[in-house]
Amino acid sequence: MFRFFFRIVLLACLVGPFVFGWAALQPDPILPTSATMNPKMAVQARGFAKRVRDAMEAPPTQDGLVHISASQAELNSGIAAASRLVRPLRGMSVVDENGVRVLVSGQIPKLADLGWVNFTAQVAPSAEGLEITEIKLGRMTLPPGLTVAALRGVLNLAGPGEVGSVLLGSIESLSTESGKVVLTLDGGAAGGPPMFDKIKDGFRQIAGMSSADAVSAHYDAMSDAGRQGQLPASGSSLPWIRFTLARVAEAEHETTADMRSDLDAAFLALGAHCGDRRALEAVVGELSSPQVQSPCAGTQLLGRNDLRQHFTLSAALAAAGGAGASFGMGEVKELLDAGKSGGSGYSFDDIAMDRAGIALIERASGGSPDALAALVAKIKREGDVAPAISGLPSQMSEAEFEARFGGVDTPAYQAQIAEIDARIDALAVHLP
Repeated sequence: MFRFFFRIVLLACLVGPFVFGWAALQPDPILPTSATMNPKMAVQARGFAKRVRDAMEAPPTQDGLVHISASQAELNSGIAAASRLVRPLRGMSVVDENGVRVLVSGQIPKLADLGWVNFTAQVAPSAEGLEITEIKLGRMTLPPGLTVAALRGVLNLAGPGEVGSVLLGSIESLSTESGKVVLTLDGGAAGGPPMFDKIKDGFRQIAGMSSADAVSAHYDAMSDAGRQGQLPASGSSLPWIRFTLARVAEAEHETTADMRSDLDAAFLALGAHCGDRRALEAVVGELSSPQVQSPCAGTQLLGRNDLRQHFTLSAALAAAGGAGASFGMGEVKELLDAGKSGGSGYSFDDIAMDRAGIALIERASGGSPDALAALVAKIKREGDVAPAISGLPSQMSEAEFEARFGGVDTPAYQAQIAEIDARIDALAVHLP
């Protein structure tokens, strides 16, 4: 009898993953097309993100409740923005009197030939916490209660502080009316206002991001080098980039994986010095290093402050979330510049620096410590890491961008990106 049950369990372990894969994967997406991100949607997504951030950072109210609202258009703009960060991803939401319906289609990286993962969920209006009435994953209809409990357990195991219980347990109510959804959270569900901090810290650990302490160590070393005159406060920012790479190349690491982790932390510190410290702290958490004006703020790349910021911040965001997510954020930022009143417009010179910064950290992370040292030796001038920007369309308004390129998924747009990538591939750091 024992042998019989053992064989059944063994068979289930061997066959189960294949059955689950067949049930979860489908040949076609449930959404044949996805909304293409445009300047108007970028403005809507930013407005929604700002409301969420303000709610998370606001002082606690007397009742401890936090209210976050969004229109259907804002939710779909947020999904469209996410599709630029995680590709290929398609999604949409429908908000009506029945609640919120979310549909998402995506493919697993490197397994795209296996098909699409299709997900559908219906969240009903409720005055008593989260009420999901339907969940579908591929061909499977999942029991909502059991699925939510499993999600809570997975998040609790993956992150610190039982992030799953904190996140799902904080939901007080959800209401929908006139195409708008209002989510009410208990800001004291985790024992006080730090609820949002606990959630963010949990997801940072789940994502495997560099710790704020590791980033702070590199940040302090750069600050010391700036005070001692080893790093400039004016002129080219190239010495800051070389310092970042050289510091990691010269350190002792037990494994190549340790070197790559150290490199990520170093580039995050570079992004905080030469890019935008507040943006980086939103990703990795608050740095213990004192908040002071960095000497790097007075330096330039290709004669411009903004190009320095684009290069270093994009490299840092690639260290935190990957190349695709970093470039997606750069694209959304340019669309926002084109869509908002008084914005600087869509600029491919900015995009070129975004992609150059991402390409540098990818190159640096792809080899051994000896290869990293050899890479540092190749960097002698700005043109070794940053491509020329002459002839690139710049400062285009929404109308100009739409007339010339038609969007971010058109052949004309992709051809412009390919031209930029060709310039980057010809740089000294990317040559054999």
